Amino acid sequence: MKESIKSLHTYLSWLKRPEEMQGVKREDIYKIIRPCGLAPKKSEAISTLSKILVEQYNSEVPSNFKDLESLPGVGHKTASVVMSQGFGYPAFPVDTHIHRLAQRWGLTKGKNVVQTERDLKNVFPENAWNKLHLQIIFYGREFCTARGCDGTVCTICKTCYPKRKNPKKVNK
Repeated sequence: MKESIKSLHTYLSWLKRPEEMQGVKREDIYKIIRPCGLAPKKSEAISTLSKILVEQYNSEVPSNFKDLESLPGVGHKTASVVMSQGFGYPAFPVDTHIHRLAQRWGLTKGKNVVQTERDLKNVFPENAWNKLHLQIIFYGREFCTARGCDGTVCTICKTCYPKRKNPKKVNK
């Protein structure tokens, strides 16, 4: 996956504006992003998105949730990432990884990412959301992986579950 993203970045590094992306054939987009998964749907969304940005937004990325979420291939999580990382707007993007970690660490009892986002926003101060989102992702990758955490590597799990002997699995 990392190699796919690296090659995508290298191949598309010359594309700086949506109007330049319009010149790339959908089939070429498909070939480039295929290793990342869901290529048929994503390649179409990227192609259509470029056209919409040029025609409706003067080649600028919208800076509000409503307009972002109206774009093809852009859901609430992606809009939250763009708002927080691109525009510095306080947002707390929650994907399945952050959802799983928040459950594992007892920060939410939410059954979905919407409930988990609400709970995390209530737990942490707004001025920490943008940075904390990234910190949770990086911490989880390194110390509290999806396959479970035995509590010997993850300080948070060690603190939450000091007597744990077996990996903690999260119910989906």
